[in-house]
Amino acid sequence: MNWPRQYVMLTGIVVILLANLAALLGVAYNRNGARDSTLKLSQRELEIPYRSSFNSDNNGISLRLKYRFLGARNPYQRYDEIDPGWLDKAKLASLGFNVDLPIDTERSRTTFERQFSKPVFLVMELDGPAYQQSIELAKKKDAEELIKKEADRETKNQPVALIQEMAMNSRLFVIDAGLDREVLRAKYSDRVRYCLVHGKIQPKVITNKEKQPFMTGYVKNVSVQSINVPLEFREVFEADQKKNLGNGYVDSGKSPPFEATVAFGRRLEPWILAVLKK
Repeated sequence: MNWPRQYVMLTGIVVILLANLAALLGVAYNRNGARDSTLKLSQRELEIPYRSSFNSDNNGISLRLKYRFLGARNPYQRYDEIDPGWLDKAKLASLGFNVDLPIDTERSRTTFERQFSKPVFLVMELDGPAYQQSIELAKKKDAEELIKKEADRETKNQPVALIQEMAMNSRLFVIDAGLDREVLRAKYSDRVRYCLVHGKIQPKVITNKEKQPFMTGYVKNVSVQSINVPLEFREVFEADQKKNLGNGYVDSGKSPPFEATVAFGRRLEPWILAVLKK
C-alpha cells in the first residue's frame, strides 16, 4: 500500500513527539516524590570526558560512573564479565538460578552458563566497608611488592597501590544483588551511602587455584553507566577537560577535585543536584 507522503511525514513527527513525551514523563516520574538515595560523588567516581571526545557544538556532557567489585579477579576493572566474590552458589540460588546442575564436564558447565540472565537490583556502596577492605588489600600488596624489591635489591618504582587507593581509585563498589527492592533497601537503609540500580546477573563457571570448577556469576547490563551534566553545571566540567590521553576521559588522579551531589529517583535513575569545586 502506497501511503501519501504527507501522511508518512506526519506519522513520523507524531511518533517522535510521543517518544519525547514519554521520556519527559519518565524523567518527571523519576524525580517526583522522595528520592531513593543521594550520594556525594567525587572525580574518583565520576570521569570527565575530554574535549576531543565530544562535538564542541554538542550541549551535553556525560560523566562516566566508575564502580568496582571487591573480591573480583581484577578488583580495579569495572567492565562486564567480572565475578565478584559475593556472587557465590548460595547467592545464585537466591536469585532464581538452577544451581543443582552438574558442572563436572565441559558440556555440563556450558548448560549451566546458558541459563538466561536475571534482572536484579544491584547495591552500590560508597566509601564503606568494601572500600576499607580495598585499602587493606592495597597495603598487603605494597608490603609484598616491597619484600620482592628488597630481595631483588631494587630501589626504583616503590609500591604505589596504597597511594592510588587513597587518592585516585573509586570508592564506589557493587556489593550485593537481589530480586526484591524493598528487602534490599531495608538491609541497606543508609541512603547517603547505598544506592540501588538495575542490572543483570549471568551465571558462570570458573576454576579455583586447586583447578576445581565452582559456580559464580558476573554482573552485566548495569543501568547506570553515565550521568548527564545539567546545562547549569557544564562550565564546571568544561574547564577541567584536558588533552586526550587515549581513553577519552580525564584521569581521576589529574582531574581537579570536585564533589557532585547525585540523587537517585523513584526509577533508580540518577541526576546531578549540585556540584562543588574543591
